[in-house]
Amino acid sequence: MTKQEFLQHLNVHLQPLPAAEREDILADFEEHFQAGAESGKTEEQICAELGNPYTCALQYLRSAPNYAPNANAQAANPVPPAAPVQPGPVNPVQQAKERNDTRLNRTLWAIFFFVLVLIAVGAYPTFAVLMLSPLIVLFIAIFAVAAVPTGLMVAFLISLSVFLFVAGLQGIIELTWLLKYSYRRAGF
Repeated sequence: MTKQEFLQHLNVHLQPLPAAEREDILADFEEHFQAGAESGKTEEQICAELGNPYTCALQYLRSAPNYAPNANAQAANPVPPAAPVQPGPVNPVQQAKERNDTRLNRTLWAIFFFVLVLIAVGAYPTFAVLMLSPLIVLFIAIFAVAAVPTGLMVAFLISLSVFLFVAGLQGIIELTWLLKYSYRRAGF
């Protein structure tokens, strides 16, 4: 069975669920196929690991609030079990190289993750101060009696406050995304 056939059968069996939930489930299975392909597995091997699409769908259907099991569901829409995949000639050198490449890739992502954690220790407080800077600028503007506020000065202070707040918020969002992404890629 190919990936496309598996996902089509799974989608048919998931029809009682709302469309948004079905799309989320199918996206999860797409990610599973992608991860399997990255580790060197064929579509047939991944399908064999996942098993019957009906059985996979049944796990989600049982948690649905209005699910009533139908004993004839599998008989009405049978899906033949995936045939066992017979591996071709095994090249031990190639397998070892693939394992080493995967291990090296995960190791590099793990190092990158730990470097980001060290950066985050100093960066998150900095971003927080940047986000609080509009209050600091307002405080300075109120109590600075040395200069009479003009329209241009007020516009400058407002634009400076907005810029600093957005810079802090963007820094937090991007660093958090990088941390999550590198954590997943490292395979922790």
